Amino acid sequence: MISNRSILSNAGLALAAVLGLVSSSCLHTQSAHHERSLAVKAEADSDFEHAQTESLRSHSQFAEPEYVEGDVAPAVPAALPEVRGKAPSSSHVWIAGAHTRHDGQWEWVAGHYAVPPSPDKVWVPGHWVAHLHGFAWIPGAWR
Repeated sequence: MISNRSILSNAGLALAAVLGLVSSSCLHTQSAHHERSLAVKAEADSDFEHAQTESLRSHSQFAEPEYVEGDVAPAVPAALPEVRGKAPSSSHVWIAGAHTRHDGQWEWVAGHYAVPPSPDKVWVPGHWVAHLHGFAWIPGAWR
């Protein structure tokens, strides 16, 4: 015969096990959120040049696309040499420096580390796309 005491004891053990799993899961989630927060803070603390670079990149994303008529897209200038430093955190990814179009001119945007807006996003550099009777410049963006 099963006593009330053994039922309560087994229920208490089951409750303790469930609480242990929940609390360890919460700690893991909090740790992941904390690491991501630190990565975002590290990016926010980056130097002024990177802030200017991001401003130029984000400005070009919302600008009117540039269209060029013709059978061949304008050649993108060769990349400039640059030095890649150490990433501020494991959440940062390197975005290589590249030329981009701004008001019909090529502008160099220096490479830098950035935290993707979500884990499934990747940086796609600016590029020309065939469009009607010519080409459209698509600025670099997270996709």
